[in-house]
Amino acid sequence: MSPAGEGVDDGLIVRRRSVDYEAIVKSALAEKASLLTLTLAQDIVRDQHLEKSIAYTPLPTSRARVRVTYHVEYPIGLNLAPGNFAVSGGPEKLVVTLRRPQLIAQPSVRLKSYQVLDSGYLVDEKTALLKLQQRLQPEAVENANKLLMRRDVLPRSEAVLRRFLEPILKQQAGYDPTPRLEFRYC
Repeated sequence: MSPAGEGVDDGLIVRRRSVDYEAIVKSALAEKASLLTLTLAQDIVRDQHLEKSIAYTPLPTSRARVRVTYHVEYPIGLNLAPGNFAVSGGPEKLVVTLRRPQLIAQPSVRLKSYQVLDSGYLVDEKTALLKLQQRLQPEAVENANKLLMRRDVLPRSEAVLRRFLEPILKQQAGYDPTPRLEFRYC
């Protein structure tokens, strides 16, 4: 029996329709999802050393140590605009070739807590904490590229894309089994 059309199976006329899964996936991504996003979150604990001295005085340099806990959220996304992905395969397996996830906005940094471990007599804790927070944002941006190379990022991104595509494929397949989705990166 051919994939589409009519055939005879034990005297019964069987009609089978052909579903162009490649076209369905391309159409769904073009119409509904040019950018699929997810947020990766990370709590970071750092000990920061602070120093303060007053110029032209005999006073020694004052040192303090603060333990800072902050929460960083990295918004990442898969760019699925036309031309940024390719779909191939058939009714058994579809291969979606796309670019790796990328950072789509500045990371969000939020101070969760801090603890003064060693206090210095010249160090104003509030001012030092504000300066420290200003340094955390650029540090989070620098860490974004390292974060995107972690092994768990691709499976998370694929899960988001899979949750988007599978209901569409199931709806089109009817009673036929849906093709397996495989993702490759260029």
